[in-house]
Amino acid sequence: MAKIETGKDMANIKYNPQHINYALVEGVRPPMYKAMKYWGRKPHNIWNDYINHYCPEDGVVLDPFVGSGIAAFESLKLGRKVIATDLNPLSAFVIETLTTKFDEKLFKNAVENISQTISDDNVYKVHYTRTIDGKFFTVYNYIWERGVLKFVRLKNENNESLSLNPTDEDNVLVGNMDDIKIPYWYPNDNFPNNPSINQNFIDKIGGTTFDNLWTRRNLYLLSLMFDLISKEDSRIQLHLMYAFIHTLHLVCKMVVPRGEAGNRDFSGSWGRADYMIRNRQMEQNPLIVFLRSCFDKQGVLKAMLDASEQLPTKRRIHLLNKTKRINLNANINYGVLDVADLTDYLDDNSVDFVLTDPPYGGLVQYMDLSMVWLVWLQHFNPKYTPDSSGEITYKAGIISRQSYKRKLVLAFKNLYRVLKPGHYMVVTFHNQDIREWNDFVGAIRESGFVFEKVTHQYNKRSGESNVSNPYGTTGSDFYIRCRKVETDSVNDEKMELYRFVIQKTTSILTERAEPTPFTFILNGLLPDMLQAGYLEPDAPAEEIMKILENEIGADKTFKITKNEKDQSGDILWFTNPSAHINHMSISLTDRVDLTIKTLLRRKISVKYDDIVAEIFKEYPNGQTPDPCGIINVVEKYAIKSNAKWKLKDEVERDCTEHTLVISQLCSLAKKARMLSFVGKREQREYVDDTIKLVDIASLSALDNLLDVYQPEQLSRIEMIDTLWLNDNKIAAVFEVENSTDFIGAIARSSHIPVEIPKFMIVPERRMREFLNFKDPLFVQSFKDNNWRYCDYRTIQTLNTTRNVTLNMILENSKDL
Repeated sequence: MAKIETGKDMANIKYNPQHINYALVEGVRPPMYKAMKYWGRKPHNIWNDYINHYCPEDGVVLDPFVGSGIAAFESLKLGRKVIATDLNPLSAFVIETLTTKFDEKLFKNAVENISQTISDDNVYKVHYTRTIDGKFFTVYNYIWERGVLKFVRLKNENNESLSLNPTDEDNVLVGNMDDIKIPYWYPNDNFPNNPSINQNFIDKIGGTTFDNLWTRRNLYLLSLMFDLISKEDSRIQLHLMYAFIHTLHLVCKMVVPRGEAGNRDFSGSWGRADYMIRNRQMEQNPLIVFLRSCFDKQGVLKAMLDASEQLPTKRRIHLLNKTKRINLNANINYGVLDVADLTDYLDDNSVDFVLTDPPYGGLVQYMDLSMVWLVWLQHFNPKYTPDSSGEITYKAGIISRQSYKRKLVLAFKNLYRVLKPGHYMVVTFHNQDIREWNDFVGAIRESGFVFEKVTHQYNKRSGESNVSNPYGTTGSDFYIRCRKVETDSVNDEKMELYRFVIQKTTSILTERAEPTPFTFILNGLLPDMLQAGYLEPDAPAEEIMKILENEIGADKTFKITKNEKDQSGDILWFTNPSAHINHMSISLTDRVDLTIKTLLRRKISVKYDDIVAEIFKEYPNGQTPDPCGIINVVEKYAIKSNAKWKLKDEVERDCTEHTLVISQLCSLAKKARMLSFVGKREQREYVDDTIKLVDIASLSALDNLLDVYQPEQLSRIEMIDTLWLNDNKIAAVFEVENSTDFIGAIARSSHIPVEIPKFMIVPERRMREFLNFKDPLFVQSFKDNNWRYCDYRTIQTLNTTRNVTLNMILENSKDL
């Protein structure tokens, strides 16, 4: 058996990658990833980042569930060698096509020949062309409702469109469709044994074989198209088949019209990961869809040109099969391979990094769904013939959960064996069913891996399985980082589960400091439970929910209210908030608000995705805010210009005033012979074009106070606008309230002793607002904690004085 070797003992080489410990922002998908449908395609740029971080430059990446090939192509871009396999032959087809040399001229000529032949065919002319008022029209689609033809939608060469009721001639054509003779090959394989292919589906589709997925006229045209492709130049057959494959599902009976709000009368989709006939169907013109699949922005031409540009020109591609094993010199080894047989191809401790998106129970039946394409592909080339016997999936009443779990455990054991000691595996998980999570976690743990980090990663696009709920676990993935070590130090004592869930939920709510939708609680809770080893493979599916339900009630820890705003789940909050959280703690919403404003000012001009990336980095997992709300904050502070966001003039003015007053307070501290410290968020603010606040302040950190304050207390104190220090002790506190809320200022200084004077510096334009702010808790805390206030003008006047003392500030400030 061939080995992947480095020539060194990797156990003796320091391997210390820079970790990714926060969510990343999904980028715009390039053309090479748009030309083929694949369920659950992962964000290419995020996978690129993980490969770049965790695989050495001369290392080998392994993805045994490569799916649409993201790991393969991103590894190639980064110059890593990659082993990209999958049980599904469709994956091998995608990789082979996008890495095969592309002849643009030959491709265009072939498409033109195929198009002309089909256009001249009598079946096409009769069913998909019309002459109306002397103008020639092409039928783009037929709309069906409950098996009855309702509309005929047409366009002409001038892009004039019509939506007509069917004529008697249209209905006659429908009635005679079964009489169409098909002289070309087409698939008549039986449907797979799948829960969604029930008797109701079979009755509606018209039979138990795949040829029934298409109307007779569309099946005729597809079989003609397939026959023409098989006779074209072998150099572009794969690329033509790529467009044909993307055409198949878009012209079948399972396609539904787009929603009316989208104004897309000439477009449909197979939108759900199942076999289902909807009441409303769209029968699309196969030739039009094929041409779109070739030349539109999501077509093969753009995909291949993009792949030719992005992928290295010098590359060796090696196909694995039963007789061909690993090629040590190849940039990519790919092929149809059961992960259960992985160790027949790879030696132990031979892979540098595993990045993969494994199956999660029966969430998506990849192989069964792919049969729509594979029944044609296997006839095109027998090497694409599927064998689903090794598929890791669960089908109620067909494939048992025990079988699924056994195969999943073996898969991760094999991955553990081939991964080098001390190296990492990153796997994604996406399923809202806690039972599936437990099975998944149990398989990884049983294989020997130790969990190091779980990151809650929002998806910009909501996948087909997410359409019912665009929030929380159904609109995102968990990226689970595991390490291959000799011992497993995970604490898994089940007796502490109850306490752990309550403690972590309390911690999440305390950090967010606001009532929080339940799905966001789970987003923070599940990663912590996994990392602590509290999720067992045989734990009851509802165990976590039951624990929290036991602590919900008038005399319990939490209360729950119905969420009328969105679909992110009911709202969880403390029954008695004051028992767990300071009433003036800064809420997550306010913290995010301030972070966004600070970023906009610092960057001047910034892309929205960069703003989201900063928020994900600053507030990971349980603190990650709802991405849907981020844009609202951005719009509050900024205006969009040339695809970037820039701070509004009035907001910039407020920020400039805020920075100026803080710089003046630092100047006063120097005159008073004291040290000054500026809050962590404000340190990066510019006083002028070259000088930042951190350059003016005496201190940039408060490590000298660690013997007085706990780290968590100090982290809050470091958010205060300005501190004066004397003899390693805080001498005075200053909060400049240019636009932020007054309560937040008091919350940030809640750990500082009462005897230390605290000053709220308020602009003249906000003085009336400040004096009229009569919240009783605020007023009482202001007085009890030794707070005073003054306006901007006072600070400016004092700054003109040569000698300053703290008493002078006290004398020029007031109590409420």
